[in-house]
Amino acid sequence: DSAGECGVPTSRRFKMPAEKSGGNGVYWYSFDHGLVHTVMISSEHDLSPGSDQYDWLRRDLMSVDRSLTPFLIVESHRPLYNSEDVPANTVVSLAMRDEIEDLLVDHNVDMFLAGHYHAYLRTCGGLYQSKCDNGGPVHITVGSAGAELDSYPLYTQDWTTIFLKAWGY
Repeated sequence: DSAGECGVPTSRRFKMPAEKSGGNGVYWYSFDHGLVHTVMISSEHDLSPGSDQYDWLRRDLMSVDRSLTPFLIVESHRPLYNSEDVPANTVVSLAMRDEIEDLLVDHNVDMFLAGHYHAYLRTCGGLYQSKCDNGGPVHITVGSAGAELDSYPLYTQDWTTIFLKAWGY
């Protein structure tokens, strides 16, 4: 337990492009790199409609010029979709879907990248409302950079394309 100081060392040490994008320090910000507009959001802050982060995310997604940055990626620590059977985490994912999934679809987000789980997962393309080929982004969880790999069972669903318990993804 960090005694309520989660993110404080990071926020003091690293500078992110939040000022340029109108974000909030290391917690939510966006930037362009080549043909990609990347948006980083905080799954640990309020994402509900009307919150500071939600309103910023909506404005940022609306401002993307797809003729300059045709690819749109949103990143978060926690995923919207995962197959590991961890009920407490699934509750958070479901809440995040309820809060921002429509926004991602409305703005044609191509990919949602996340971590949190210590495994690799890729969903089907077009994932929206738990259905493949339904107009949403592909979701990728890449939480296997070196921590101990997860050993949770998987729950049954139709949208996982690949799930690996292996390092390096």
